[in-house]
Amino acid sequence: MKKAVIILLITVLSTTIVKADNWLSSLEDAKKIALGTNKLVLVDFWASWCGPCKRMDAESWRKDDVKILMQNYVSVKIDLDTNRALAAKYSVKGIPYIFIMDGNGKVIYQQMSYKSKSDVIKLLTKYALSTAFLTQDFINYYTKENFANTFRLAYKYQDYSMYLDADLRSDFLEVSAAYFKEAEKSLKESEISDKHFFTQKMELYNIQKNLILDKSKKALKQLERINKKNLNTKNINFYNFLYYIAYKDTDNIKEATKLRAQISENNLKKAAHFFKT
Repeated sequence: MKKAVIILLITVLSTTIVKADNWLSSLEDAKKIALGTNKLVLVDFWASWCGPCKRMDAESWRKDDVKILMQNYVSVKIDLDTNRALAAKYSVKGIPYIFIMDGNGKVIYQQMSYKSKSDVIKLLTKYALSTAFLTQDFINYYTKENFANTFRLAYKYQDYSMYLDADLRSDFLEVSAAYFKEAEKSLKESEISDKHFFTQKMELYNIQKNLILDKSKKALKQLERINKKNLNTKNINFYNFLYYIAYKDTDNIKEATKLRAQISENNLKKAAHFFKT
């Protein structure tokens, strides 16, 4: 019931506070709307005295074709002069400074510089993604930032990255890594009894990250340092799957074939995304 109420409030918020010029002025409001609309957050740190900011307004943000692309985002302008603490949180030391974040404020893209209209169009086109795949996990995390919800977001982000174009994967893997780091800290502070299992699981996800980034040789070295006898039995299948991917990606067909029979059909379908061009 609580989650349903949150979703309703977010939906109402999203239909009542968006300004005609497509910009909000509150990052917190923008994040809530992003959660309810399956969008990423576009952030522009600016100031009234900033010449390049004014040029971007006139030459980019106010143009109709740019506004159309902005509909894929929840857009917010943050006045540097009145939001110093927020600027410090995101290490903003110059403007214009553009960010793309998820609904929890995790940074996917950031760059300080004036951008031409063509650069803005390229940027907005590149990251025009739906986060529907993560909606329930975002809501769970928003409701309660515990280990379980943070851990799930971390690995769901990693899975999500495999379905993205190569030039986007590393950005989303970094967001995944940020959630994993947060989950690791939360695990240490929690009263969960099976911490060893989750610690191993996160180590295996770190290896999978390298496989997604085509760093198969590095992943193999990591796998070789793991003593299989010490693995929790619930982690064996994942361990075998990673070895299968690493062997196949390094053309060790003999060893990959040996492991194939131990890989589920779902994981074999997932494996295809490691080898797409």
